[in-house]
Parts: sequence; structure tokens; C-alpha cells
Amino acid sequence: MKLGIIGGGRAAWAFASTWKRIGWPINGIARRGAEWDLEKLAATSEIILVAVSDRAIEEVAAAIPETTAIIIHPSGALPALRGGFSLHPLKSLPPVGEPSDLEGTLLVFEGAHRDIAEQIAVTAGARFAEISAEEKIRYHAGAVFGSNYIAALLDIAEELIGMDGARDDIAVLARSAIDNWAAHTDARRFTGPASRGDDAVMQQHRGALRDSPELAEIYRLLAARIVAAAK
Repeated sequence: MKLGIIGGGRAAWAFASTWKRIGWPINGIARRGAEWDLEKLAATSEIILVAVSDRAIEEVAAAIPETTAIIIHPSGALPALRGGFSLHPLKSLPPVGEPSDLEGTLLVFEGAHRDIAEQIAVTAGARFAEISAEEKIRYHAGAVFGSNYIAALLDIAEELIGMDGARDDIAVLARSAIDNWAAHTDARRFTGPASRGDDAVMQQHRGALRDSPELAEIYRLLAARIVAAAK
């Protein structure tokens, strides 16, 4: 399938890298800051990937001239446009220029042309799932909790631990927590004072965070969630 790409960010890079690996042709890439030759992409592509920011997807998709190409986008929040589909990688994509591939990734589909979307997933060695347009915002909020907010929590952990050279060790700590979570669906997925109901230690933690009330509140909310789930 001849792919035309609009955009130059992480999703564009991931799809382009995957397309190259599986040997399908990339028909052209239109990037902001250069001259966007949408006429050429519309005339010669079989699929056009609109891989720009969510706030720009609708505008850019509307600007594509009349075409027989299927218009798709990788947003996990927006519905399909112009009779095409969305295909959202449930993955924290690496920066442009670093190795990136959709193999093994869950690609979440919404829209029309399910057979084409599933063919892309199968050929790429990815997994495939389908949701409705109405489910997307809640789904995408969950994806944010599972990726971006984990990175933000690790920043907090690094700040509070405060040891030089501990970044790799914090990453190991986080991966061990993810391994526990993946292996267990019951209370065993948690460790630490909240899972044990150790109020004294949790009170000491909140005291240590008294100069950072926003962190103390994050701690309180997450601890309460663990206490409730561990019962």
C-alpha cells in the first residue's frame, strides 16, 4: 500500500519506519515548515496518514484535495475523518531519529475499512483491537495514565530520592513494579505501606512532603486508591 505521510513527529516516524521494514512504499512525506505538496499525495497515495498534533488533525485532513486514498490518523482521542479510520499505537513512541517500530504494539482501530487496518497490523507484526468513537476519550485518558503520567511520577521519584546516578536504579524499580502488576490482578500487584495499611509510615511520608503540598496531595490520593484496592 502506497503511504503518504503528513507530519514529521513521533507517530509519523514510527509509521514510516514500520512501512520501510515491511517493504511497503512511502509515496511522500509532507512536513510543516516545508512546502506541503498535498496535491501530489492525494493523487498518488493509497493511504494518507495525517500525523500532526490532535489540535491540527481536522484542519489538515480537510485541506487534503479530493482523493481516492483512505485518510487515516494515529490519534487516540479523535474519531476517524473523511470516511477513513484511526489507528492508535498503544505505546510510548520514542523521539524522531531513534529506532522506532510498531511490531508487537497494540494498534487500536476506529472507523471504516477495518479489513485494511487489520491488514496493516498483521503485516507489521502488531496486535489489533477495535473501539467505538464514543469510547475513545476515556480510552485515551487511560493511555495517558499508563504512559505520560508514569514518566511524571518517575520524575517525582527521582527528585525525592535525590541520589546522584540513581536514574537507572529508579527505572529498574519501576520495571519491577510493572512486572508485579502484569503478573497479578489481586492485591499482590501492590507493595509498600499503603498495601499493608501502614498508616504510621504513610503519615511520616506526608510529613516529609509538607513543603510540597501538591506532591503530598498526589501521594494521598494514590495511597487511598491502593488501600481501597488492596482490601
